[in-house]
Amino acid sequence: MLKNYFSFSKNNTIKTLIAGLGNPILSDDGVGWVIAQKIGSILSNSYSSIAVECFDLAGLALMEQMVGFERVIIIDAIYTGRSAQGAISTFRLDSLADLTRGHSASAHDLTLKKALALGRSLNTKLPEDKNIWIVAVEAQKVYEFGETLTPAIKAAVPQAIQEVFNLLGSKLFNIDNEPL
Repeated sequence: MLKNYFSFSKNNTIKTLIAGLGNPILSDDGVGWVIAQKIGSILSNSYSSIAVECFDLAGLALMEQMVGFERVIIIDAIYTGRSAQGAISTFRLDSLADLTRGHSASAHDLTLKKALALGRSLNTKLPEDKNIWIVAVEAQKVYEFGETLTPAIKAAVPQAIQEVFNLLGSKLFNIDNEPL
């Protein structure tokens, strides 16, 4: 499911996709959507090169949405068990291990890395791995039904927004949740 909140292009020059990933009815798993929606509100109609969208599927579905973009910033919840709830991690997709190695996987549950490799093998115009960033919020409650974020995850939203703007090379947002 794709929810397009903001596309800022007046002349077909969109080069960056900010993708909020998750499920907004599974409590903290919806943090990617919350962050993407807030970024879209901050950007409003100011930037013609950025699209902000929300997705509930990764793998092949997300790869298809990345076609034609030069850079992608994915915002999602992550559970590593190594960081405090609400901790922000930023890394490139190419630094992420492919967790399906050694396991069989069907076409409907490819990892994003495998989906991108498949797309590239078909000469699809996709961003290079070095241009795909992930801003992840450490969360535990990603399988519990609820439409609100837990306090620790909600408190992390401004910092995650700032991290996205840092990746964009912009200081348009400050940590106090106020547009500059």
